[in-house]
Amino acid sequence: MPSALYDKELSLQPASDAVTRYDLHCHSYYSDGALSPADLIQRACEQGVTHLALTDHDSVDGVSEAQAFIEQHRLPIELIVGTEITCSWEGFEIHLVALNFNADASSMKELLMQQQQCRRDRYQAMVAKLHKAGIDVQPPMAQAMTMPTRKHLADALVDGGWVCSFETAFRRYLGKGQQAYVATQWVTLADAVTAVAAAGGVTVIAHPHAYQLSNKWLRRLLTHAKDVGVTGVEVAIGTQSPGQREALATFAEEIGLAASVGSDFHYPARWRELGKNLCLPERCVPIWTLW
Repeated sequence: MPSALYDKELSLQPASDAVTRYDLHCHSYYSDGALSPADLIQRACEQGVTHLALTDHDSVDGVSEAQAFIEQHRLPIELIVGTEITCSWEGFEIHLVALNFNADASSMKELLMQQQQCRRDRYQAMVAKLHKAGIDVQPPMAQAMTMPTRKHLADALVDGGWVCSFETAFRRYLGKGQQAYVATQWVTLADAVTAVAAAGGVTVIAHPHAYQLSNKWLRRLLTHAKDVGVTGVEVAIGTQSPGQREALATFAEEIGLAASVGSDFHYPARWRELGKNLCLPERCVPIWTLW
């Protein structure tokens, strides 16, 4: 339900000198974000975002709520249906952002149902590993939270005093190769792309530098992605360096991928804000021009 903060009529209007501003990667509390879809939409409007994709992990449950809030308050923002799909590739977990698809298509319903079951199974297996290690953590399953993630486990470890910080939770227990980590065979990139394409959408490799790949392996990933039908790659990410953005623009140009933009916003923070620092180099082909 929309936040009580917005019970009063909203009157946000685009400024006379408003420019088009896209942010095609963000999260609500329907996965591992902190805000409701309504609060997320309101914040995006305040930041001048004109086109927003809600991309919760393996879920589209927040999209209808966000759209209803926009229509109720006649907000100057266009919502793009999205989700972030976790895929398996060469032993790595690669995140694929799906955009502008029909959420009611059978191909997407089947894919997301499969992914959600994988997430729940993994979550319970990681909780069991923590308990076996003598860590009696009891992570809360908030009513709104449909997609349990490692973020929720990390928060529970911090709240219970088992670790001193979110980063420590991953470094000691939840990160790849650590005590409570559980590997999962997610959908392949090729199968995910097929499902999204059947629903009329496009796909984008999310935050490419987050996988800690060498340039050789990153090129290999992006080339494979192009070969199986991925449409684009996130080139502009709010927290990257100028050199990283230029490198990704070059990869996109050479491999023939369109360019996307995304803050990967999860919660209010000065260093990662909706719509902030998401300009594409001029030589890029923006992903939104393809729909």
